[in-house]
Amino acid sequence: MARILVISDTHFRAPGVLSPRLLRLIAGSDCVVHCGDFVSTTVVDELRRLSRHFVGVYGNADPDNVRRMLPAETTFLSGGKEIAVIHPYWGGDEYGLEDELTARYPRADVILFGHTHVPCNLTMNGTLLINPGQAYASFMVPASVGILTINEDGISAEIMNVD
Repeated sequence: MARILVISDTHFRAPGVLSPRLLRLIAGSDCVVHCGDFVSTTVVDELRRLSRHFVGVYGNADPDNVRRMLPAETTFLSGGKEIAVIHPYWGGDEYGLEDELTARYPRADVILFGHTHVPCNLTMNGTLLINPGQAYASFMVPASVGILTINEDGISAEIMNVD
């Protein structure tokens, strides 16, 4: 069984700003995936240090030094399932983003994405699409993450608030 913590859009500039609940979720996960918009290399370094396994992509708000550390998009295997990760800066819900992502990654079992700050957990054309929302609390929007579980029964996902 694999438990994957999915976060995005942290927009943190300094280390040590991850909430205690988020730190516990990182410690209890086999893998941490960040879908872009760290905005600081210190956050990339902290997640790499804290995670058993780390996968990340850069986002549109990330400076050049973060972009040199991470790819724009990536895929990896977990439990025999292909997982794509991207920060699709060009679109949002009103642009049919989910349709575009499933067309972009036709072999993916799961697509993890950020950018919109809007949590998403849906299946389209047999592909699970997860956007964990934003990993920081802002006015009237709670911090949220995704939990992806891959086991012999298949793939399941949930979005949870971490405030």
